[in-house]
Amino acid sequence: MRFSLRRSLLSCAALLGCTYGLTAQAEPGYFREPSVTGQTVLFSAEQSVWSVPLTGGTAQRLTSAPHGANAVDPQPVLSPDGKEIAFLANFDGPTELYIMPSSGGTPRRMTFENAPKLHIAGWDAHAGILYSMPDATGPYYSYNVAALDPKTGVKHVYPLANVNDASISPDGKWLYAVRFGLAVTGDHMRAYRGGALSQLWRFDLQSGTEAERIGTRTANLIRPMPWRDRLIVISDENGRYNLWSTATDGTDARQLTHFTDYSILEASLSGDHVVFRKGADLFSLDLTSGESHQIPVNLVSDNAPRAPYWLDRPTRFTTSETISPKGDAAIFTMRGHTVVAAASPRRLIVLPTPDNVRLRLARVTPDGRSVIAFSDAGGESALWRFAADGSGKGEALSQPSSTEPVALEISPDGKYAAHTDLLGRLWLLNLSSKAEKLVDDATQDGTNVFDSLSWAADGKALAFVRTRGSNLRRQIALYSPETGRTEWVTSDRYESYSPTFSPDGKWLWFLSDRTFSLANGSPWGDRNLGPAFPHRTGIYALALQAGERFPFQAPTELDHDDSKEKSDKKDEKKDAPKKPLPAFEWSGLADRLYQVPVPAADYHGLAAASDYLFTVDGADDDANPLKSIHIDNNEHKIETFSPKVEDFSLSADGKTIMTVAPRAKLAPEVLLLPVGAKKPDDVAGKAVSFEGLRLRIDPAQEWSDEFVDAWRLHRDHYYDRDLHGVDWKAVRAHFAPFVDRLGDRADLDDLLGQMVAEIGAMHSQLRPAQSLEDPAANLIAGLGAQITREAKGFRITHIYRGDCDLPDQQSPLAASGVDAQDGDLIVAVNGQSAADEPDLSTLLANQAGKQVLLTLLRNGKEHKTVVTAVSWRKQKSLRARDWEVSRADLVDRASHGRIGYLHLQAMVGDDMEAFAREFYANIDKDGLIVDVRGNNGGNIDSWVLTQLMRRSWMFWSRYGNAPAIDMQQAFQGHLIVISDEMTYSDGETFSQGIKSLHIAPLLGERTAGAGVWLSDGDRLIDNGNARTAENPYFDMNGHWLVENKGVSPDIEIENMPVATFKGQDQQLDAAVSYLKKQMADHPRPALKAEPFPVQQPASPQ
Repeated sequence: MRFSLRRSLLSCAALLGCTYGLTAQAEPGYFREPSVTGQTVLFSAEQSVWSVPLTGGTAQRLTSAPHGANAVDPQPVLSPDGKEIAFLANFDGPTELYIMPSSGGTPRRMTFENAPKLHIAGWDAHAGILYSMPDATGPYYSYNVAALDPKTGVKHVYPLANVNDASISPDGKWLYAVRFGLAVTGDHMRAYRGGALSQLWRFDLQSGTEAERIGTRTANLIRPMPWRDRLIVISDENGRYNLWSTATDGTDARQLTHFTDYSILEASLSGDHVVFRKGADLFSLDLTSGESHQIPVNLVSDNAPRAPYWLDRPTRFTTSETISPKGDAAIFTMRGHTVVAAASPRRLIVLPTPDNVRLRLARVTPDGRSVIAFSDAGGESALWRFAADGSGKGEALSQPSSTEPVALEISPDGKYAAHTDLLGRLWLLNLSSKAEKLVDDATQDGTNVFDSLSWAADGKALAFVRTRGSNLRRQIALYSPETGRTEWVTSDRYESYSPTFSPDGKWLWFLSDRTFSLANGSPWGDRNLGPAFPHRTGIYALALQAGERFPFQAPTELDHDDSKEKSDKKDEKKDAPKKPLPAFEWSGLADRLYQVPVPAADYHGLAAASDYLFTVDGADDDANPLKSIHIDNNEHKIETFSPKVEDFSLSADGKTIMTVAPRAKLAPEVLLLPVGAKKPDDVAGKAVSFEGLRLRIDPAQEWSDEFVDAWRLHRDHYYDRDLHGVDWKAVRAHFAPFVDRLGDRADLDDLLGQMVAEIGAMHSQLRPAQSLEDPAANLIAGLGAQITREAKGFRITHIYRGDCDLPDQQSPLAASGVDAQDGDLIVAVNGQSAADEPDLSTLLANQAGKQVLLTLLRNGKEHKTVVTAVSWRKQKSLRARDWEVSRADLVDRASHGRIGYLHLQAMVGDDMEAFAREFYANIDKDGLIVDVRGNNGGNIDSWVLTQLMRRSWMFWSRYGNAPAIDMQQAFQGHLIVISDEMTYSDGETFSQGIKSLHIAPLLGERTAGAGVWLSDGDRLIDNGNARTAENPYFDMNGHWLVENKGVSPDIEIENMPVATFKGQDQQLDAAVSYLKKQMADHPRPALKAEPFPVQQPASPQ
C-alpha cells in the first residue's frame, strides 16, 4: 500500500507543479530519449517522462515510475502545439502508444499492435504520430512505419518494408526513412560496417514511386530530421556518432558536431534547435550559429528505483549449489550472495557481504566452520574465507586474479583449494600458508577449457578433466600434491569425464562415451540422415592399485572368501583410528581399466559412495531421473533414486546425497537424504526449506558491481586478448562516473551498451535482468491470423498458413475441428460482444493457451467454434511460417513445380528438424532455393553444408523400379542460396561455407557481419547479460572472416522497400530465374541404364 501511495503522490506532484517532500533532492540524473517542441524538452529518466525548459532548470515528472513487469522506456514526444504527450507503456500487456494531456490526466491507449516492442519516431504537425511496429506479415525483423491520427486513432501505414525510423519533410512531399541498422540487430558497436548498416532512404509521398537510397553507403545514417532545405542526421562517418547535415538528396554532407568522448545517441529537432543526448546528458545545438551547450537539468526525485528492497525467492538467481562435506547443509550462491542452508528447522545463514560484491562458487570446508568462495571485493576475483555461521567479515586468502574463476573444490583434508580460471590454468592454494601453485597450464597444451575437479577421499590426489591440443575429446588426469606428479589416465580416443574416487581409495570411477550401438540399422530409408548412435555413455573404473578385484566382477571358484574379513571389520571399535588409504600405484594405472556392467545411456554426473554409484540418466530431458547402481558382483541393481532432479551432489563422507528438483514458480525442492537405493518415502527432517528466505538488495550497489563485472567479463571472454588495442581500463574509467547517476536497471543496460560499443564487436546485445514478475507481454494472446476491425466486429482477413501435412503446426483458426475461414466476422469472444471493442486483443488478453469461444458471422449466419489462443511468441512464429509457405508457393507456381524452396529461420535444433522435413521433401526437384534471409544463427552450419555437399556417383536400376542413386538422397539438381542484411551469426557462417566450398552461388545482399561466435556464459548476478564475442574463425590461410564485414553475395539483388511492401520478392524472383536458366542450359541427366550384354549360347562340340 505504501508503494501505491508513493506512486500517486509522485504523479500528483508532477502534474500540479509541486515540489517534493524533504526526502527528495536534486541530483544528477541519467537522461535519455530527448524530444523538443518549441521551448520544452521531454526526456525519460527512471523510465518516467519528464519535462524541462530548453534553457534548462528543474525538471518536472509527468508520469509515475513504472514498476516491475511494467517498466519500459517511454520514448516521449510532445505534440507540435505542446498540448499532448505521446509515450510508450505496457499497462495492458503489450507495449503500446499512449497519449495524455501535457497538463495532466489519464493516459489514453492509441495503438493495438499487440507487440512487446514499438518505437516512436516523432509527431508531425500534419501526419500525426510517427511510429514503427512489426509488420503483420513477413519474417521476424520486418518493420513498418505508420502515422497515427491522435484525434481519430486512424492509422496510415507507409508503403515501405523494413523501416524502423522516419520523418516527413515540412512540405509533406518526402518521407525520410531508416532501414536496418543496429537498432534492429540489437548490437552495440562503434564504427559498424557490416551488411546491416543503417540505410537512409527517401520516398515521394505524392507519386508513390519506388524509394531511393540517399547519403553515404559506408557509414550508418540514423534519425533523419528535415530542417529548412537541409536534412540533419546522426552519422558515424568518422567512427563516432555525431550530427551531420546533408542536402535533401543526401549529398553535400557536412559535419556539425565533432565529439570524440561520447557518441550522440538520440536527437530531436524543433525550429532551429537540435536537442540530443550524449553520454547521460542533454545538449542543445543552435543550427543557425553552430553553437552547442549542455542543458542543465535538476532532477528532483526520491529515486525510488534505487531504494533498497527485499527480494523474494532469490533461488531463481542461483549460480552454484553443492552439499557440505559432512552432509549436514547445502551451500548456494545466488544473486551474488552465499546461503548456507540446513534441513529445517535450522536457520538459513546468509553470509554478510554488500551488494557491490559478488561471491562465486562457495564451498564449505571439511570441518564445517568456514566457507571458501571467490569474491570480487578488491576489484578482481580472489579466494576468501568466511565464517560458516555468518559472523565476521571474511579474509582474503589469495591474490586477486585478472580473470574469471571457473571451478573450485576443497580437499577433504582441508589443506588445499583447487581452482581453475578462464585463462586455462589450474591452481592449488594452500589454505594454511596461502601459498599458491600453478598445477597445469592448459594453454601450453593448446586449450584453455577445464571441465570438472574431484578430490580423493584423503586429499592426496586430484582428478581434473580437459581437452588436449586440437583433440576435442576430454581426458582425465591425476595430480599428486605431495609429489607434483601429473598422469593422464584416459586416452584421447574417447570422451572421458566426471571422475569420482571411491571412498576406500581403490577406484577412480568415471563416465566415458565409448558405446556405439547403431539405432537405425542402416543408412537407408526416407530422411535417414546417417547412422545414429544414442546412449553412448558407459561407466568405467580404473584400479588405483594393482591386484584389486573389480567389485562388479562375477564370482568364480577361485575367489578368496572375504566374509570373515567383513565380519571382523564390523566388530572393530568405532573409535579405532582410521587406516590411511592405500597409495596409488602409478605404474600401469591407465591399463587397469574396467567397465561397469550396466547398459550404456545418456548419463551425466557421477558420484560414488561405498555401496552405490549415482548418476543422472538424461535420455528424457523432461525427467532427468537420478539412478542408483548397487556395487556388487551379482545383481548390481539399477533403481531410480529420485524421479526428477536438476542437480545432485554427494557429501565427502559418502553418507548423504543432496537432490535438487525443480518446482514451477517455487524455490526448488532440496533434500539431504541418506545414501541408499531409493529416496526414503518419509523425508521429514530432510528438506531444506527456503520459506521466508529473502535477500535485501541495494540496487545502487548491485548496479555498481554489475558495471565492473560486465567490464571484467568482456575483458576475460573477448576473443582478442589484446582487445584490438583498446585501453580497456581507460574505457572503464571513462564511463564509471555515470554509474552513480543511474536511475533504474534499464539505465545500466544503456550504460553497458555504450561501454561495450567501444571494444567494437557484434554479438553485443544486452539481455535485461530477469524479471521478478511474469512479463507484461504474457498477457498478449492471438489467433494466428490477420484481423481488421469493422463496425460489427473483427474480420478475419488472412489465417496464417502452415504445412498442410502437419496439423499440429497450424494456426488456431486452421486447426482440425475449428470452423473458421478467411472472411468470417468475429462478433463475440467468450460470449462478449466484439462490436464496441477497440481491438480484439482486449477480449483475448490473458487467454494464451486457453480455450476461447468465438461467435462467427458467415454469409449472414452466426455459428460458434472453440479455438485455443496462442502467445505473442507463437503468433510471431506462425507469422514467420506463413511467410515461408507463401515463398514456397511462389516458387512452385513460377517453376511449375520443378523448383523446391526451404527457409531456415535460425541454426538450432528446430531448424535441423525443419531442414530434414523440407530438404528431403524437395530432393527430387530440378532446382532448390535455400533461403537464410533473417537467419539469426546457432551452430549447425557444418551439418547443413554436409547434406548439401553430398554427390551422387552411381545408381541402381532394376526392371520395374525407379533408379536409386548412391550417395542415397543426395540432391542432384541445381542449388542457389539467398542471404540478406539480416542474415546473422551462424547464418553467415553457412553463407561463407557455401561460397568457400563452391557449393552454390549466393544471391541477395551482404550479411550482417556477426562473425565471432559466443557461449553466453557471462551472466551478471541478476541474470542479465552483456553478450561478449568469444570465438573468431578464419579461412584455411588464416584470414579473419565475416566480422564487421559480412559475406558478400555472388549475385547482388536488393529487395526494394516499396516493392517488398507490395508483396514482391525481387531476390526470390532472381533466384527462380537463375535456376530456370541453369535447368535449361544444364538439364539434369536422366538416369538410364545401358542394355545388359546378351549372353552368347555355348558353341556345340
